[in-house]
Amino acid sequence: MAGRTEFNKGQLEVRVLRSRPVSPEEVDFPCVEQVALLRRHLRQHKPEMVALLTSLPPHQLNAEEWLADNRAAWGIENGLHLRLDVSHLDDQCRVRLPKSMRVMGMLRRFSNSLFMHWRSRQKKPKHKTTTDFFTAMTPNIIAMPSVASMPTGQASKPLRELALHILGSI
Repeated sequence: MAGRTEFNKGQLEVRVLRSRPVSPEEVDFPCVEQVALLRRHLRQHKPEMVALLTSLPPHQLNAEEWLADNRAAWGIENGLHLRLDVSHLDDQCRVRLPKSMRVMGMLRRFSNSLFMHWRSRQKKPKHKTTTDFFTAMTPNIIAMPSVASMPTGQASKPLRELALHILGSI
């Protein structure tokens, strides 16, 4: 058993995790080594109970580590995934072909990496959003001559210069 009292969203939260070893047959789920019950109580809300399963045995993942890992897992959702969902409308994407999905995902993550780097160089970086980043980058795109209006062979030079400009500022 492990428990923590910490601040979450500016309010005191109590989290308690009770775990015990089990066999896959006991819980009718393959490869399970442990089960846990996590109780979260944020002030002014009803307590919430969550059941957890893991394939790690107790000597590799004790209750204290599991509680810390459970909290840390939300960092991914609140960091990268939230930015992809909100800024890039990732959840609303209608691309369904596996190769296209992979390319779109790579481009979105690359855009997010550029944003994180850009934000780290700004005054008050915690106040900068991806919308601010897109707005700051828009003049670079608008100022570039249209590739479609150029004679053949000249399109690569402005693109190369834009890429060098963007990469040079990183």
